[in-house]
Amino acid sequence: MQAKSGNLLSGLAMFAAASALATAAVAAEGDYAGSKACQKCHDVEYETWQKSYHSKMIRPKDEAILKDVVEQWANGGPTKVNLTGAPAKLDDVVYVVGSKWKQRFLVKNPATGGHLFLDKQWNTLHRKWENYGQKNDWDTNCTTCHATGFRLTAYDPKAPQEQKWAMAEMNIGCEACHGPGAEHVKSRGKKPVYTSKGKSVEEQARVCGYCHIRLDNHQFKTAQGNSSEGLPHPEVGKSWHPSDDWTKWYPEGVVIPGVQPEDKIDAAYEGDLKGMFKTDEQSKKTGIYDAAKHHQQYQEFLQSPHYKAKKAGQRMSCTSCHMSHSLEGKPRIADPKETCIKCHDATYTADKYMPGVATTAGNNHIRTHTFNKDQARPPGPRVTTEPVYFKK
Repeated sequence: MQAKSGNLLSGLAMFAAASALATAAVAAEGDYAGSKACQKCHDVEYETWQKSYHSKMIRPKDEAILKDVVEQWANGGPTKVNLTGAPAKLDDVVYVVGSKWKQRFLVKNPATGGHLFLDKQWNTLHRKWENYGQKNDWDTNCTTCHATGFRLTAYDPKAPQEQKWAMAEMNIGCEACHGPGAEHVKSRGKKPVYTSKGKSVEEQARVCGYCHIRLDNHQFKTAQGNSSEGLPHPEVGKSWHPSDDWTKWYPEGVVIPGVQPEDKIDAAYEGDLKGMFKTDEQSKKTGIYDAAKHHQQYQEFLQSPHYKAKKAGQRMSCTSCHMSHSLEGKPRIADPKETCIKCHDATYTADKYMPGVATTAGNNHIRTHTFNKDQARPPGPRVTTEPVYFKK
């Protein structure tokens, strides 16, 4: 963890002063309707969202476990729970996380009510087992991004193992990007939900950046007392809404390289942040740092000419190229090769300017989002096929 400078002590003191309120359970927000409610009026959007990986982040084992995983479980697959070392078998798995690049496995943690990872993950590109060592509850480490409407309902900084939480929906549902929709449903659409239309480039990008980012949170820790990878709302009982500027929530309690001014992108970090960016000669020469690890697209994009363009009309946000679902008269964009040539000539290829640089599993990569015109890194191997699921 990279220590903050300046007002760290005063920031922590302010947080401690509020901890008495934070330890009390707060009523969960009841203003989420769930993605299924959106289908009644937005059938095309709902259907195409279901085909996206947002809807498939975490699912019950029987619904989404991969065919290869089941067939290869006995050949070097998971055997124990990471945190406790307790033996584990396929029948113990409750949920699976991911499907395209890799798949990880969760079992119930009776001590906290959360879920723990097993000791192996499946690399879908190379079709092999890899060691995996995450020893925190998924629920208190990952769910601000892997679920919709996540909020802490009780948190005592002196006893993080006793924290309580709730979520409106597993996976990145409609309301993860559009905000709570219960009133929208009740009013039959008269009360609007959040959309990116008319919003600034900065705000549009922050909506995606809330999850496509790597950070170290030492204000709201995991149930195991470790720094968290998630970013819960600073007020216990509330969820992140897409209009929120999360970059300013609690600057003294979280380290976000490349986003917060004091957290320099080329600084040396420890823990999960260690080695998160390429710091080779290309980076030093161009001043543009490609991610070395996955889910850091926002921190890459902030450096890009697409985001930093000064001329009106030339600046881009994430939704300039990506949509989580189709819209009326505008299909969901899925192929980066088709996206680039909408604005550039045929020499601007995704493989050239968006090579697979960030590692998401062993020798398994995802595309960089810095759009560096001086990009010289060769593309690493990437998954190009769709998952094949096991069905009973």
